[in-house]
Amino acid sequence: MTSYEGFRHALTSIEGSQWRLFERLANVFLAEEFPSLRPMAAAAGDEGMDARLFRPVDDDDVILQFSLRKDWDQKIKETCKRLHDTTPDAAVLIYATNQVIGAAANELKKTVRRDYRVFLDIRDQEWFLTARNRSAAVQAEAEQFMEPFEGGGRGNVTALERQAQALDDLEAKAAFVYLGLQWQDDTRDKGLTKVCFDAVVRSVMRDTDPEHRMTRAEVRSHVAKLLPGQHPATRDQAVDGALRRLSKVYIRHYQKIDEFCLTWDERKRLAERLAQVEALDGTLDREVRAMVIRFAEEDGMALSGEGLQEAVIRSRSVLERVLLDRGELFAEAVIKERQDAFARFEDVEAIVYTDFAVNPSKTLVEPRVVAAVVVSLMIDPPEDVRGYLRSLADTYTLFAFMRETPDVQSAVVKIFSEGDIWLDASVVLPLFAEDLLDPASRTHGLMLHAVREAGLRLYVTPGVVEEVATHVTRSRGYYSALSRGDAYGAEPFLLSVFKLSGRSTQDFESWLETFCGHARQFDDIADYLEEEFGIHVQPLQEFVDQAPQDLVAQIGEIWHEARDRKDDRREKAGLPRMDAGTRALLVGHDVENYVGVQMRREARGERRSAFGFKSWWLTLDGTAFRVASELADRLGRRPPPSPAISPDFMLHYLGVGPARSRLSRKTEEALPLMLNMRILDVVPKDLLDLSDALRKELADLPPRVIRRKIRDTLDQARLLMGDRAQAGEEGLTEDVKQRLVAEARNR
Repeated sequence: MTSYEGFRHALTSIEGSQWRLFERLANVFLAEEFPSLRPMAAAAGDEGMDARLFRPVDDDDVILQFSLRKDWDQKIKETCKRLHDTTPDAAVLIYATNQVIGAAANELKKTVRRDYRVFLDIRDQEWFLTARNRSAAVQAEAEQFMEPFEGGGRGNVTALERQAQALDDLEAKAAFVYLGLQWQDDTRDKGLTKVCFDAVVRSVMRDTDPEHRMTRAEVRSHVAKLLPGQHPATRDQAVDGALRRLSKVYIRHYQKIDEFCLTWDERKRLAERLAQVEALDGTLDREVRAMVIRFAEEDGMALSGEGLQEAVIRSRSVLERVLLDRGELFAEAVIKERQDAFARFEDVEAIVYTDFAVNPSKTLVEPRVVAAVVVSLMIDPPEDVRGYLRSLADTYTLFAFMRETPDVQSAVVKIFSEGDIWLDASVVLPLFAEDLLDPASRTHGLMLHAVREAGLRLYVTPGVVEEVATHVTRSRGYYSALSRGDAYGAEPFLLSVFKLSGRSTQDFESWLETFCGHARQFDDIADYLEEEFGIHVQPLQEFVDQAPQDLVAQIGEIWHEARDRKDDRREKAGLPRMDAGTRALLVGHDVENYVGVQMRREARGERRSAFGFKSWWLTLDGTAFRVASELADRLGRRPPPSPAISPDFMLHYLGVGPARSRLSRKTEEALPLMLNMRILDVVPKDLLDLSDALRKELADLPPRVIRRKIRDTLDQARLLMGDRAQAGEEGLTEDVKQRLVAEARNR
């Protein structure tokens, strides 16, 4: 029986230059259904047909075409136009392809029928997979078709080249792929150093069999080329350890001559696993392609076939570059014990525009479309690629560790495996806004759920609860002022996100009741945080009282200066400065968290390494990560280590850190690659206006449908605006607004 995974892998992997292989396959698969089939393809041209059905008269009413083109829709249109000129009697076009099409061709079938009077019958990848064992002849041809794409070694170079697009070297790509397989297959309790070297040894031995063996020296040499920065003796020792472990089951060791090769069972197993990876990779490419088409259409961009392909390739390339960059920053922070390193994550949009600057577009692809695709994939990926993207992210992180140190396990165990995490208001408030999102899109909540599952404890100070309660009160007051027509100042965050969710503003007050009433807001919010997220209220003021006064004063001054800069920006935007009382209260809360965690560490004797502390402050506030660098000059001495940790660092920690073994596979795969920071953005007037226009346009639909369509349309608009949305600027043209409103009904 022909393997489903193996055949799908071959259909997905075949390149355009291998069209003869596919043509032969299609002829055999279709010959039983159409015994009179006659191949027509020739180097001189085939007038739009690759085969036709034989008729005793010169009448070509049924035409067959075989194609590997990814822009299948454009290819079909071109073929129908050509047949209209060369074979006007053609009534049926059977289009055989390795692409996955399915229902995506429904509209095209209607168009072809209307414009060319041709009935379109598509035989796509799923059709070939279903028919693969239909007869002995078909099965034999499928097996022969699969041969060039089987295995992890010879003949599979092209498949490896498509992987790990952030890496250039083929051997590095192979090591990455095998590391990913090892990471998925091994038990959670296995040490990371063993995982990494077992994978690398497998990758350098991927071409081996009993006739093509490798000596120990050759294995060491190949690994040395992959990991040149590691100490030679330590690296060789790790290679020998991997050979010894693998020889028990996966590798055959010819002891007298000290040579090695993969066993037959292992070669077969790896071939099947690689086929699965290729299938997942093909699924990701199809999702990226669909997203590019959607964003381009909503941006009013007409992409050619070449432009679509360029946008897909760029999106994949940038996505994996972002994953590698983040993995390298995390590895650098841990190995070199630099707490400031993980605060330097570059915006996705910046990486996209850098890519376009270095490699200008040849097909006029807009950078904002590529940026929108990449951000969407990282924040809220489609369900069928979510686990695969999580695996890619973890593998890039492990790969970065492996290139830095021969003992990955020793580096990672320096990170805390248990601890107490205090949350800043910037982390807590999004939890309330995420109540408006689908469960799978609640990235902040998913992260905190994983933190608790990993055994860490979550806290907030009373000051943070007060900030949230005050914000709820201000949101209620602003909403009432809106109804009276005398609202003033910036619209509160919770009211803005509620509007953008697509809900009627009449329901805003009742939504706030989810979190608290009017009488005892502090207690209600504290109860909500504990019941929904396991977050407990725990003050830190007693530890602040133990701190040197100059430390407390200087840290407070740094935050006051940051507030000055924010007030300056508010004034430029035509908004009033924050009153002195509110400012002092907010600065006091920040100081309590920052200094309180520092002093708690000292009181508990937690010092072990830069990331070995058990007390941390999880925050999105950029000022928190600048304090440490400014304090030394102001104090004239070395200050205590920073207590601040970023959500980005926490996501990497959960993916590959010591606590990973405590996470269920489901929780691990649900972890976002990046938090949904759009939920914290300043809301541009463009989006609020668009929200109002959509609500009027969709007024005849059920409320639940209106909410979904408005939410999804505004998400697309925000992605297309990119940096302008984050800055609160206007950036949607009237044409784009009208297009988004018109397309909202079809979502």
